Amino acid sequence: MIDDATVITIFYSLSVVGLLVGVGIVYKLLQDESVDNDRGQFAWLLVIPGFAALSYLAMTLRIGVVEIDGNQVFLFRYIDWLVTTPILVGYVGYVAGAPRKLIIGVAGADALMILTGLGAVLATGIGTWIGFGISAVFHLTLLVVLYLSFPKYAKAHPERYRLFKILQNHVGLLWIAYPVVWLTSLAGFGYLSVVGMAMVIAYLDVIAKTPYVYFVWRERHSFAPETLEQTHSGSESIAGTPADD
Repeated sequence: MIDDATVITIFYSLSVVGLLVGVGIVYKLLQDESVDNDRGQFAWLLVIPGFAALSYLAMTLRIGVVEIDGNQVFLFRYIDWLVTTPILVGYVGYVAGAPRKLIIGVAGADALMILTGLGAVLATGIGTWIGFGISAVFHLTLLVVLYLSFPKYAKAHPERYRLFKILQNHVGLLWIAYPVVWLTSLAGFGYLSVVGMAMVIAYLDVIAKTPYVYFVWRERHSFAPETLEQTHSGSESIAGTPADD
């Protein structure tokens, strides 16, 4: 019979493969000369599956694993999230055309959500629930920005609006699952075993990252030079052409 550590290793190894698919997608995107790579800021996307793949490789090798009250905490999982999730949410804001301060602010809130979440799993007793509560507040803040603030700017960029809506819902709806999984884990109410937690989180992480970069690749022509030029000239024409007598 396969032991728990082997099952976790298998799932984390599969996650590395799934995330490397995402790396390949971004590499292909960066090589596409029909789109404006600088305007699309596609190089940032390489960090999402790339760093996550390295983190899952470290977890496969059981590097950075600590045990708290029988609950195995994979520190590289949180390091991965600390690096990649601010980019995930920040890039949604970039596509929407949100101001830099708002993008930096929401990325910072995301990082604080991850750090307080890590504090919650490392703490014991009431400290765990205090950490979870603070992390949940930051999570709600992210959802408010995603669904109430970013759309105000996205409407001014119709050429990217479809991509914005796809990424907004991919991040917003999928991330709802993470606090639910945490509550059912050993750090929460204990319904999920260490193996169950590892399997579910690994699945969610791959789904959160590889399809994300695929969606950008599929909608890459939102950043095609001719699309941008047409949109810009169209806006100037509307704003600068006097009405006919």
